[in-house]
Amino acid sequence: MGFIEGDHFDDEECLALLGRAQFGRITLSLRAVPVVLPVRYVMSGDEILFTLSVGQLAAAFPETVVTLHADGFDEDNGQRWTVFAVGHARRVEGSDRLGLAGVSLSNASDAGSVERGDLFHLRPQILSGRWIESF
Repeated sequence: MGFIEGDHFDDEECLALLGRAQFGRITLSLRAVPVVLPVRYVMSGDEILFTLSVGQLAAAFPETVVTLHADGFDEDNGQRWTVFAVGHARRVEGSDRLGLAGVSLSNASDAGSVERGDLFHLRPQILSGRWIESF
């Protein structure tokens, strides 16, 4: 069903759940050290757009592999979920921005960041998700 044995969600369900959240964590390797950074993100079809300080990523780009990890709560069944998406991230520049006219990250600080060009694009190659078990 999913990438990891025991996954509860297929790719389509993972994307749908990612679309319900707007905050997550990006994990990447900087100088061979794993780094986790909080981000605000938005889905654009089956792709993820997020903002982050270019300085934080300068050592890792271009085309580094990252993981976006997000969690949420399903009110219909009262359970928590977790999903991660793995793929190559790249900075969105120039003409690539033309197709993003209707996409907004809605937070004022993020909007300023997007204006400065700190917008990144992640097309997931691996998706994985599951319900979080209660103790």
